[in-house]
Amino acid sequence: MIRKLRSVLTGMIAGGIAFSASFILHAGTAPDLLSYADDYYCHDTFESGTDNWEGRGGASVKTGSAAYTGSRALAVTGRTSSWHGAQKALDPSVFRSGEEYSFSIAVSGMGNMMLSLQYKDTSGDTRYGHIANGEASGDYIQLANPSYTLPEGSDYLLYVETESGTTDFSIDEVIIAPSGTQIEGPRQVIPGDIDFDEAVTVFDVVLARRGAIDGLTGNALKAGDVNGDGEMTVADLVQISEFVLGQRQDFEKVVIEQPPTEPPASAEGYMDSIRDKITADVPSEVLKNPEGRIEHITYFSKKANHDKGANVWLPPGYDENGKYPVFYVNHGYGGDENAMVNGMGVREIATNLIKSGDAVPMIIVFTDQYTDPNHPKQTGNGQADVPGYDNFVEDLPDSLMPYIESHYPVKTGRENTAVAGFSMGGRESIYIGIKCCDKVGYIGGGAPAPGIFPTKDQFMDHPGVMSKDDMRIDPPYSPYLLLIAGGTADGMVNDFPKQYSDLFTQHGTDNIYLSVPGGGHDSSTVIPLMYNFIKYIFKA
Repeated sequence: MIRKLRSVLTGMIAGGIAFSASFILHAGTAPDLLSYADDYYCHDTFESGTDNWEGRGGASVKTGSAAYTGSRALAVTGRTSSWHGAQKALDPSVFRSGEEYSFSIAVSGMGNMMLSLQYKDTSGDTRYGHIANGEASGDYIQLANPSYTLPEGSDYLLYVETESGTTDFSIDEVIIAPSGTQIEGPRQVIPGDIDFDEAVTVFDVVLARRGAIDGLTGNALKAGDVNGDGEMTVADLVQISEFVLGQRQDFEKVVIEQPPTEPPASAEGYMDSIRDKITADVPSEVLKNPEGRIEHITYFSKKANHDKGANVWLPPGYDENGKYPVFYVNHGYGGDENAMVNGMGVREIATNLIKSGDAVPMIIVFTDQYTDPNHPKQTGNGQADVPGYDNFVEDLPDSLMPYIESHYPVKTGRENTAVAGFSMGGRESIYIGIKCCDKVGYIGGGAPAPGIFPTKDQFMDHPGVMSKDDMRIDPPYSPYLLLIAGGTADGMVNDFPKQYSDLFTQHGTDNIYLSVPGGGHDSSTVIPLMYNFIKYIFKA
């Protein structure tokens, strides 16, 4: 509800009386005229540049006009993951571990906006801290913490991200002050109240006149643009004048037709185009002489709350200035990041198919799936360990993928991301493909273990992580390739791979089932899966 306070000077409006700028300032100050104290450790306004802020992950930053105060803000665009955003290194001569500071930043975007910290702990490992968060719905909000202690460590990196989603956002008025400093945040925007005195009066009419000629920015524009067309024009001035004169009781919005949101690139037809080419016969020459380079990395898992490892395979001819799609390979129960590096043909197949031109050059990440905050290692009790495997559905997109994307030249987006695995790793790859369908476009399961839906096998009762009805991946996130392989002699998982395939088909999710004659619960089934998967991923 607009606060309907009208000036006694309405007759002055009708007479067209002009007011001096100095008089206007006595009536109230618009956000672009606010002044701030000088005793801040940091005060970034973006009026003359990016103030040493950089893009984080795949995001880009540049100054834009959608400001909270002044005329400029930092626009963050090109995000393809929620952790992509804007970041700035904190000056180590000013910001010291163990000391408290007051943080404040104005952000406009959608969803839960987060002000976060990345740093190195005393052992040199990368850690993350949470400073403040808030729910945004397009307008500027404040993320503030008046007493945040920098954790013990070094290399502090302040950054803004979102809990989910990849929409663009803007930041402005970044302030770091002495602990306990209360920093005023964004004000409530009342339509027509351009001077922010919580009343729509003659003074707002004067500011509207000036704005219709010179323009307005930030929250002043949001207050002045009463018809909602995104601009401050004479049409807005007329409505504000009529409101103050008592000739209207509310403001009328213009109807702006929004263009439809572009869906992800369609996967329709790709699986049909390769279906007849899928084969259980793997040429012997593709299983020889692996090349490329393996690097072991350590990353901090937010879900596990401790460090985890992974092996990163860089293809033959790797160029750190290039860009590569990324394929995540998941191991079976009891394994770790080393389990699939040898013996399953992954490196050999990738090497030879890339060199022959039959596969796209890619980076392959061999994961350690087990993710449990209470147990850094698996217990050996299958039933007790299963939740730790299922937790990888969060660890992969929240921690491992951001690490890979910030340390290696990988292409982002579901069209450049694949996941496949063996046994428990096949099960989790399918589960990830369903739950993270906006991030992963290519999914493979070699002899996938039961347990995605509730069931029972010869080993245990599986409570499941979703119902059979949820075994689907609907448009617009239909997979480019969903390939499931099962061996006819696999007495470990029996016909569960085919059950998964049939459920997908039943629910309208296209997939390809590869039956491997004589294949067991081992490389005899995994190698055909990997041969076909590596050959056809990243080509839709």
